[in-house]
Amino acid sequence: MSNNTLDNTQTKGVFASVQELMSQTLNPNYLNKKSSLPDNSITTGFHAIDKITKGFKAGELVTIAVRPGIGKTSFLLSMINNISLCENHSVGIFSTERSGKQFMKRLIQSTSGISITKINKEELSDIERNHVKSIINSIGHSNIIIEDQVGISTDTIAEKSKEMVKQGSEIIFIDFLELLHSNNTIDSCEDNDLCNVVIDLKKLAVEINIPIVLFSQLKKPVQYNNKYKYTPDYINDNTDTLLFLNRPSFYHINQVEHKADDTAEITIAKNINIGDMQLAKLRIIESLGQFSDLN
Repeated sequence: MSNNTLDNTQTKGVFASVQELMSQTLNPNYLNKKSSLPDNSITTGFHAIDKITKGFKAGELVTIAVRPGIGKTSFLLSMINNISLCENHSVGIFSTERSGKQFMKRLIQSTSGISITKINKEELSDIERNHVKSIINSIGHSNIIIEDQVGISTDTIAEKSKEMVKQGSEIIFIDFLELLHSNNTIDSCEDNDLCNVVIDLKKLAVEINIPIVLFSQLKKPVQYNNKYKYTPDYINDNTDTLLFLNRPSFYHINQVEHKADDTAEITIAKNINIGDMQLAKLRIIESLGQFSDLN
């Protein structure tokens, strides 16, 4: 690499590359910073979670169980923003609840913090317009693949997941379990189709050797003193990492325990790196529909 600086390149009449100037501007430790995660893991983008789980690992099935209204889609979009737009990983998504267009609308809104209506009506200030252009450019150059088939079976998910992997996908998100079905019958499931689905997806994660992140909709609120109470055995037994997403303010717990209204809590109930369950805290920015680390 040349030893040119901005000053002496001007006096010599030669050009300096962005890479050269970047190396002179930023601390080498920042430019050469290595991930603390294992090579076969993908970050969630949340330090509080990654510190405990060491990321999502190749071949594992991750289940994220969430009550309605807690922010399932916002959490999903925040992770996609972290993984794809910030960390440049390729992501495959099965959106069974929303069309691809609706999903993209939510992604643009969540990432930019500006409503799609305001964007389409061109009611933006110059600063907002430049910000949105940057976000749209970033999303446009990302490798995000969305499949929005309603009532999709695990056989179809398997077929399309393998195609996603061929196109470079390094992690797959599925939203959500209760809208899927299986064409297979597994004796241990005793005619419970969702049990068949979970086992199918676990086998698929191993076969394609990338993480599959499955969202599931809980019927009851999470209580932290029993890590498996609200998910059935077929999830507990076949999931490698089990997370519960909760917001104390949603159940007015914050008023009793004096917790901040913008705090979200991730109960890590099962993971190879832990014994007893552990708790990771995040911040939710309600107005933007975003989750972030507290610090």
